[in-house]
Parts: sequence; structure tokens; C-alpha cells
Amino acid sequence: MIKDFKKISDLISKSGKILILLHQYPDGDTIASSLALREFLVQKDKSVLLAVKGDIPEVFQFLPGVDEIVGDFLLGDFDLIFAIDCGDAKRTGFPDRLSSVCKIKPLINIDHHCKNDLHKIARINLIDERSAAAAEIVWDMLNFLKAKITPRIATYILSAIYFDTGGFQHSNLTEKTLQVASSCLSHGGRIALVSSSINNAKSTCALRLWGVALSRIKIGRNKIAISYLTNSDIENSGAKAEDASGIVNLMNNIPSAKVAILFVEGDDGTIKASLRTESSSVDVAKLARLFGGGGHKKASGFSLDGEMADLFKRRFANKK
Repeated sequence: MIKDFKKISDLISKSGKILILLHQYPDGDTIASSLALREFLVQKDKSVLLAVKGDIPEVFQFLPGVDEIVGDFLLGDFDLIFAIDCGDAKRTGFPDRLSSVCKIKPLINIDHHCKNDLHKIARINLIDERSAAAAEIVWDMLNFLKAKITPRIATYILSAIYFDTGGFQHSNLTEKTLQVASSCLSHGGRIALVSSSINNAKSTCALRLWGVALSRIKIGRNKIAISYLTNSDIENSGAKAEDASGIVNLMNNIPSAKVAILFVEGDDGTIKASLRTESSSVDVAKLARLFGGGGHKKASGFSLDGEMADLFKRRFANKK
């Protein structure tokens, strides 16, 4: 990656305005990694905009700067574009606009997902599937570029890693992950703030929603634990769709299940599926790719719309 880091350094030095794209349904890794990168670029006196198609979950509002992330932009205004943890072009929320503008503007793709269509339009691909979070790659890049690692940057990186490893519990955790986290702590990263904000930020409405999902868990003969939430469930509990985040991880703790799948209906009628496993013999990313999704061997997702969403609702959601 050293050659790529040098190329990125040159592109940054030549750019005045820089756009950082987060992925749709943003999670802790894409949010915090992007904020860490922005902090460094601001140190270099760059004008930086963070953008995402969709809302930032309330659980991440403790991170400084999330209120400055916007929902739209003009791609022509920027000299350089970063995509952080996006997985594929569709997941950026702006695939058509990206494919056209990247013919004339450089895109840097930083990710820990397997190769996909975003690789084809990116000028530089910083990809390491062994990394537990995109934040590990951002951390390596910042250190190569001799960034001043402030307590805020350290807390951002720590937050991203903490989220994507389930609080240092998932099987994607590596020795390097712990080394990066340790270094973040030595630079003033606030682990107590991170853990309490991510783990304990559950409203009464969110807990009601979790209760509904957990009460519906079914485990089939194939050892797959399945549950679902409809848009009505979310509205009736007074919660938001984002409050379902974390439920599938809890389902994944069931000893008799090899795979956990949670289906959540959005207010637009689409169905978002989240898949988790801790089994070394299962690759949930392969299953997700069958439905146009993707992710990692242990944690993946996909979306259903149109006829597929209607079929799901007839099979599950209409059977109370």
C-alpha cells in the first residue's frame, strides 16, 4: 500500500476541495473513519465535505462533527473524492453520479470489503479484507502521511473499530486491530465514552422494538435464526429503523444457531436484511451476494424491493 499512500499524498496536495462519501444506512465504521480522515484533511487546510444518503443514527451523535454531515452535494465542486467503507457503488447512494464524474475526477476507495464495481471506477483502491474495519486502513494512511494524531482522531478510529468488532468480541478481531486500538488509547482515545455511547444508548422505544424482534425468533432445522420487523412495528413502538441496529448481533449469540438473519422493513417498503455468523464453516457474504448485497464472511447484508419485498411480506410479515 506504500505506493498508493504516496499517490494519495500527491492527490491531496493538489486538491483544494475534497468530498468524503459515507455508505447508505451508515454505521460506526463509515461515520467515524470519515470523520477521522476529515480531521486530518482540515489540518492540511483543505475544504472538506462529508456526505451520506440517509440519516446518521442517533447512537453516533456523541461523535463531534456528525451534525455537519450533509445529504447532498454537487460533485463538480470537488477536486478529489474519497469513498469510505462503501462496499460497492450502489451502496454510496449515488452510483450514477459517481460513475460519470469519476471519468474526470479521481476517486479513492478505502474499504475492507471484497472487490466490486466501485473498484472499476476508482483511481486508487486501498483494500484490505483482513482489516476488521476500514478505520484500520485509514489509520495506516494517516500515520504514513505523518498526521498529527489528536485525541479526537484517536477517538474516531477507536469508535470505528469498537463498532465493527462488536466491542472487541467478533471473530474479525486480529492482533493488529488490538495494536491500533492500543495506540489510539495512548493518543488520548476515549474508550469509556465510546463503549458507553455505543452500548448503552437505548431508548425505551428502542427496547420495545428489540422485544418485538426477539419474541419472533425462529430457528429452523438448518440452524438459521430468523426474525423480522415491519414498518408498523417500528411506528407502533415509537422507535426508528436505526434502533434495530444491534439486534442481529444479539441473535447471533444463540448457541443452537449457526447464522442469524434479521429483516427490517423500511418506510419505503424495501426490506433490509442483516446477516451474522460466528461459524468458521459459513460464509454469509456468499448468501448476501445472491440477492445483490455483500459484506464480509461473518457479517453481510442485502436489500429486497419490488416483488421480492412483497414476497417476503406475504411469507413473514403478514403472519403475526
